[in-house]
Amino acid sequence: MGDRFSLEGRVALVTGAGRGIGRAIAVALGAAGAAVACAARSRDQVDAAAAEITGAGGRARALRLDVTSPEQIVTCVEEVAAALGPVDVLVNNAGVTMEKKTTEVSDEDWDVVLGTNLTSMFRCARAVAPGMMRLERGKIINIGSMYGIIGVPRYAAYCASKAAVDGLTRSLAAEWARHGIQVNCLAPGYMNTDISRAALADEKTRALLLSRIPARRIGEPEEVGALAVYLASPASDFMTGQTVYLDGGQTMAW
Repeated sequence: MGDRFSLEGRVALVTGAGRGIGRAIAVALGAAGAAVACAARSRDQVDAAAAEITGAGGRARALRLDVTSPEQIVTCVEEVAAALGPVDVLVNNAGVTMEKKTTEVSDEDWDVVLGTNLTSMFRCARAVAPGMMRLERGKIINIGSMYGIIGVPRYAAYCASKAAVDGLTRSLAAEWARHGIQVNCLAPGYMNTDISRAALADEKTRALLLSRIPARRIGEPEEVGALAVYLASPASDFMTGQTVYLDGGQTMAW
């Protein structure tokens, strides 16, 4: 069974890898044997993520990437191929959130959220797909959210973007399965990240949020990393087009 979860010889590109869930995924893929390209807008953060992987004996490279730039995406994929080899695992993690009354959401606000959370995933997938087709294998993991299937006031743009990620995932999976490429969506619930910790600092907010989670706790980024390793590994070769919720049962009980 161990070999089924090994990522030895694989090259992974993780966007938004500088902190939180993205960094945990990058570190987990590195620990499983993948050479990991850590990409994000903040070079200092991805330098630290790459250093954590190499410090544990893995291979990694830090790259600055603004996923809203089509040109930077193409350049990034080319740089990864030159430095580590062709990408055969893509983790589309980069994203933004926005809490605002819908009547106050500007066209620019909407475009920023949809461009970062959805369009960038399409462009990154499009950029790596030809190389994966040549290899006749590939794993694309789109990071969604439980907000993609539940209605949350003041998060119209974010909820819409994450719901659309589900549709993008299914379409790419159906089109590329014949090329040996599996495309799945990993949708976390509340995780122990900077944003969640800020919200949970208020005791009333914490009690309300935890009351909605059957597990009565929030998740850890490392738990997302472990699931990402499965989705990136040969163990998931017969799984494609699926959205997997890692939320302590919250969407089940909503």
